[in-house]
Amino acid sequence: MKKILIIAIIVAAFSIAGGLPSAAQTKVPINVKGADSMWGRVRSLALLYMKDHPQVDIAVSANSLVDEGMKALIAGETDVAMASRKITAQESEAAKAKGLQLDEHVVGYGGIVIITDQENPVNELSIEQVRKVFTGEIVNWKDINGKDQAITVFKSGEKHPGTLLFVESDILGGVPITKSAITLPDFPVIIKKVPETAGSIAYARMRDPFPGPASRIKLLKIRKDEHSLPVRASRETIGDGTYPLRRPYYLYTAATAGKDVRSFVDFVASKGWQEPKLTHQW
Repeated sequence: MKKILIIAIIVAAFSIAGGLPSAAQTKVPINVKGADSMWGRVRSLALLYMKDHPQVDIAVSANSLVDEGMKALIAGETDVAMASRKITAQESEAAKAKGLQLDEHVVGYGGIVIITDQENPVNELSIEQVRKVFTGEIVNWKDINGKDQAITVFKSGEKHPGTLLFVESDILGGVPITKSAITLPDFPVIIKKVPETAGSIAYARMRDPFPGPASRIKLLKIRKDEHSLPVRASRETIGDGTYPLRRPYYLYTAATAGKDVRSFVDFVASKGWQEPKLTHQW
């Protein structure tokens, strides 16, 4: 009897001192880091996932950049990297140098919208015309069915490197945006500046908060080529692929990631367009 009592006291002492793991201590941690533009939706989905999977504890870092997320993944400092563009050649080489194989997961699509001021008579552009405007080949609206007015190009700054890289690599065919473009710090500033600047043009993300119907911003319809019909960006046209400036979002993991990490990533991918009530969109 004394022996049983002594064992019970020892077990209780270990529990109080933290010697025996509690339920919280046995949770599997999953760290997610990278593109801040993906933070809201990935975090919302992480909260949903944890409701049905109490064995995991998912931490989604805010205020980070895609470059930082990829660097952390390659260094083994995070389990999942959020990327608003594909892995770069340099990142692939860095992973290869460490003997690390990375898996790419497309988890949703967003749209890049082309905006101008409401007074501009131009309502649509082809992708080729977009390319020529943003690379500086076309510098006057009269050359694309507009009035005789110089084109002012705005672009995003270092706060959105993934978006800038996608625009230059995927939309402009690897050609940099014209040197005459005016760099603004973020998309809220761009959205404010465009209607204040006659003859201006810029790109933004579909998910950015645009003003209401009274706004002086015009979203241009986009044609895939000169023979295609112009398509306006919407959740529906981005989802079905008819809007041509569609942008994929990725999660990257190590090929050796555990089953809990893989399960969470599969969950995010499966909810790419199935949770319309979520506050945050791609």
